[in-house]
Amino acid sequence: MHYWSDIVGSSVYTDQDKVGEIEDSVIDPVNKTVIGFILERKNTELRHRFFPFKQIKEIKRDSIKLKSTSGIITLPRNYTKNKILIEELLNKPILDDSGESVGRVVDIAFDAENGLLREIIISGSLIEDIWAGKKRMPVLDRVEFSRELIQIDRDTKKKITGLQKGLKKLLNIDSV
Repeated sequence: MHYWSDIVGSSVYTDQDKVGEIEDSVIDPVNKTVIGFILERKNTELRHRFFPFKQIKEIKRDSIKLKSTSGIITLPRNYTKNKILIEELLNKPILDDSGESVGRVVDIAFDAENGLLREIIISGSLIEDIWAGKKRMPVLDRVEFSRELIQIDRDTKKKITGLQKGLKKLLNIDSV
């Protein structure tokens, strides 16, 4: 599993040649998958370059190797119309089915083999993050994505767990 925060800015290669660096990622909100990555623009380019997830030969924390450069295309203007960029999801609210806030998106994890979104890292607030740490939420069937927010159901809310990285864990305090 790879986290978006580890991949953004990573170098992209074909064998030994550097193609560019990852600027963003495109997800399909219906199938909950990463369908491809957007490369940064060069000085002379008006639009971004894009390569589909299936072009990846190997993905590491700091680099991605492609099978070939033939899959890299110039991103059409309306390509992301029915898709969402991961950058658009960061800091967006997560609401349960009753409209109650669960937190905000701070990171997204995906499967390196097929691009399926696996979990979302949630921040409650700065104080809560410092004390109890951030939380993780699995991306289940009833998680719905939009550019404005992420909607979850009661069952998904029950499966949210802590990352066990706050002061509470460090100080070994069980209750507040």
